[in-house]
Amino acid sequence: MDSFYYVNIFETKGLEYLLLMIFLVLLILLVRYISPPTEKKKRF
Repeated sequence: MDSFYYVNIFETKGLEYLLLMIFLVLLILLVRYISPPTEKKKRF
């Protein structure tokens, strides 16, 4: 009967947010790497 144990869902919140921020930064860098280069506007 000891198979049930309490899990606190808030214990790993900091780690989850850190992994989420790292994932989003890497996603932005990947999109910028894959996208074609844009031409700079020339001033006349």
